[in-house]
Amino acid sequence: MFKESLLSTPQVTSSRAAVWVALLGGLLALLIRWYFVTRAQVMAPLYDAGGWGDASEYYRYAWNLVHHGLFSGDIAGTAHPLSDSYRDPAYPTYLALFMWATSNYDQWYAFVLLSHALLGGATVTFAVLAMRHAFPTWLLAFAAIVMAFWPHLVSITAYVLTENLTALCCALAALALAEASRRVSKAWTVVAGLSLAAAALTNAVLAPLIFPLVITLAWKKSMPWRNLLLLAAITLMPLLAWNIRGSLIHGATSASLRADINLVQGSWPTYHAAAQLWGHHDPVGMQTMDAISDEIAILRADRVLGLRVMADRMSRTPWAYAMWYLRKPALLWGWEIGLGAGDIYAYPTRHSPYITNPFMRATEAIAYMLNGVLAIAALAGLLLVMSNRRSPAELLFLAVSCAWVTLVYWILQSDSRYSIPYRTAEISLACVTVWAAVQYARKRNPRLPVLNR
Repeated sequence: MFKESLLSTPQVTSSRAAVWVALLGGLLALLIRWYFVTRAQVMAPLYDAGGWGDASEYYRYAWNLVHHGLFSGDIAGTAHPLSDSYRDPAYPTYLALFMWATSNYDQWYAFVLLSHALLGGATVTFAVLAMRHAFPTWLLAFAAIVMAFWPHLVSITAYVLTENLTALCCALAALALAEASRRVSKAWTVVAGLSLAAAALTNAVLAPLIFPLVITLAWKKSMPWRNLLLLAAITLMPLLAWNIRGSLIHGATSASLRADINLVQGSWPTYHAAAQLWGHHDPVGMQTMDAISDEIAILRADRVLGLRVMADRMSRTPWAYAMWYLRKPALLWGWEIGLGAGDIYAYPTRHSPYITNPFMRATEAIAYMLNGVLAIAALAGLLLVMSNRRSPAELLFLAVSCAWVTLVYWILQSDSRYSIPYRTAEISLACVTVWAAVQYARKRNPRLPVLNR
């Protein structure tokens, strides 16, 4: 009976207190991120034709949108770029808006980074508001502080990467679902659907999320069927339109190519190390990357043959590959950004406040020590949410989202950078475990002080 009641115990967090916690938490997050992006210097000239991975590609898509009206990843300045569907459209469009509004690269780059700081602050505010009926004020404040200071959520704002926009869309979706469920509101259901669609158009990994989400919400009876169908329709219509557009483009680069690349790369236990060595022109790393590229080419030419080649490679050392796949969820929710500059840095970064500022350095050290504890607590929270018959919609969304992205990145590539948009969800699920522990202790010892304010 306890697990049925721990998440449904009425909270007495006042609306005013929750709003203040959300606003102050968002402001704190904004200030920390603003400080970081104005101090740290990322060594990544996005206009360089040599490219800096994903960030450079997003710049090219934005540049071609502004200068040619085409969604194309061709190098900026190409006379006749060709449309493609390799990348998802939302974030390049976001970058293009700033490119339209500015007159040179330096101004554009500065505005984008500062906008990331604003997105980070808004993400914390939305996430806290979404949780305001699930937790007491003190736990909301704790969650807001952790979200504001968590190093991955801070450092990502310095990079021109989709994680910044995905995090906001997911937080807004959680808030909208909470309101849609609690108020039985079609308007909030539409907002939730649009937020989910925006998240999926920023990161295609989230496109199928609507199906397990609707099934879970129906199973838990969190929303009426008519609203669930509305949620699915609003979410899927923009995705369907984008997929139709992609099917009409006949080019070498497409979303399916990116999926095949990620599938093959994610099946190699040495991929992270090889990518690092390749970046330093090491012969061993270059040889491994060439072998991975060969497998991708075979898979693209003949899917059955490509899968057979991958299976043959794994069959030579099955135990090693079994251990590799068992480790991949830990890599996703771990600390190190392996497909980057290491630690919490996606690209080489100098003058980082996490190195130059003693207070920031201390917060990183604390977060580093607690990262594993946070992951375990979040897993326990996920299980508590899913096992409770009356879990609120916002917690169900967070649980399903974390489970979904863990599954997808377990199959494809796995790196801690990819979990950054869902760190607020991880923190919220960990708070479920904290609140459950407090409730349990209170039931075992009624003399303990009441902590639901």
